[in-house]
Amino acid sequence: MLSHFSNYTFPVVTAITVFPSIVCLMTVPFLVWNYRKYNGLSIMRATVIFSFVFYMMCAFFLTLLPLPTVEEVLKRKPVAFNPYLFNNIQSAMKNAGFVASDTGTWFLAANWKKLLTSAMLFQIVANIVMQMPLGFYLKYYFRVSWKKALGTGFLVSFFYEMTQLSGVWGIYPYAFRCPDIDDLMNNTLGCMIGFGAAPLLMRFLPSVEEMDEIAAKRGEKMEIVRAFSAFSVDWIVCNLINLGVNYVAAHYFARFIYSDILQVELLKWVLLGLYFVVLPRRWKKQTIGNALVKVRIVSDNEGTSEVTIKDLLYRNLILYFAEPMAVLISIILIMSTATSYIEEGFTNLERTVLTGACIIYFPIVFIILMNSILKRGGLPHNTWTKTHLELE
Repeated sequence: MLSHFSNYTFPVVTAITVFPSIVCLMTVPFLVWNYRKYNGLSIMRATVIFSFVFYMMCAFFLTLLPLPTVEEVLKRKPVAFNPYLFNNIQSAMKNAGFVASDTGTWFLAANWKKLLTSAMLFQIVANIVMQMPLGFYLKYYFRVSWKKALGTGFLVSFFYEMTQLSGVWGIYPYAFRCPDIDDLMNNTLGCMIGFGAAPLLMRFLPSVEEMDEIAAKRGEKMEIVRAFSAFSVDWIVCNLINLGVNYVAAHYFARFIYSDILQVELLKWVLLGLYFVVLPRRWKKQTIGNALVKVRIVSDNEGTSEVTIKDLLYRNLILYFAEPMAVLISIILIMSTATSYIEEGFTNLERTVLTGACIIYFPIVFIILMNSILKRGGLPHNTWTKTHLELE
């Protein structure tokens, strides 16, 4: 039986390996969506959504991986589609020694042992189990009717089978894994079993309404995750400006560029200045990142909430340049110092210099950070410019 499980370990391990990258890509859009729709973040909702994504990755990889090379597929014969219902269970029972016309074969323990330990029966059960979580998510979080759950389970399974039948949508010349109508039936059955069993688990989990209440309550105050979401969106905009200017300069104005610094880099700084300084002054004290998560930049000065151009300039230089540089230098120092003691080829002088740099650098950064947080109540980009983010 354990040998049957070994066929499924590679797809699951692959999903575990790829999942962190998917999380990185999803996190900022997910946070923005939560703040736009629910005005706050529920940890349980995040857990449900990301676990659902991980499950769907595992299910898809189980139907697809491992992928052979095109040359390996060409050496094989095309795999035919099985259009006959219950063909798999009939084959499993026949191979186990059961004969429909001979009732005596139904009472032989050896036949039942062979059937219950067969790879074919394991595959049938695996196809049912594979889509049981989908039914649970459809009932618990997405709250669809049984008809929509049935249709969704069927369509998801149909997508898997078509992926196999089409040779992964044309990547391979023909199917290299057996598309089967029984798999379609078993997957859909599993989805409906999960849908029907969901209420048993739902009693121990918070409802969607409770998640909404938690999100709304947390949305009543400014949180660091919300500020991080605005920062991340604006950081993405910074990179888009950088890449966009580079692309346009290289592909359309290359022959007119005589100085990258004066023409390309200066244009980037002008655009960044317009985005981070002029835009908030003219548009509700917000950048795009601030607007998406429903916050605005205001002044700490008594009697006014208006921020000056000077404050915006200093704030964004500290937030997007000085503070990231401090973090980057910290990482480089730690890694370089650790490497100098682990690997050979470093002199004692180099180790001493790196260690001394750590001893000098980190206390200074720590003192500045603690002074900003404890005495002034925030990070340097807030306290040094006397500005902060507040809810709309």
